Amino acid sequence: MSNIKTRYSDQCSVKNVASGKTAEAEILSFNEGRNLTVVLNKSVKVLMNWNGRIYEGRMAGMDFTSEGPKGQQYSEGR
Repeated sequence: MSNIKTRYSDQCSVKNVASGKTAEAEILSFNEGRNLTVVLNKSVKVLMNWNGRIYEGRMAGMDFTSEGPKGQQYSEGR
């Protein structure tokens, strides 16, 4: 019997709410449906929490949102 698992990307898009600009961020940690920690521009760490439909976070007085990393399903086993 095969076991379906999901592998997530190590990067995701993060949007600055005020400016509307989107940037690629590196993912430090990801707990699906709970929280997401990303690094922007290799220097700014942002902790984002799941609000039921999107991840939201705030750093240096700026609000950020993200849909999280893209997932790819794969089968493990025979």
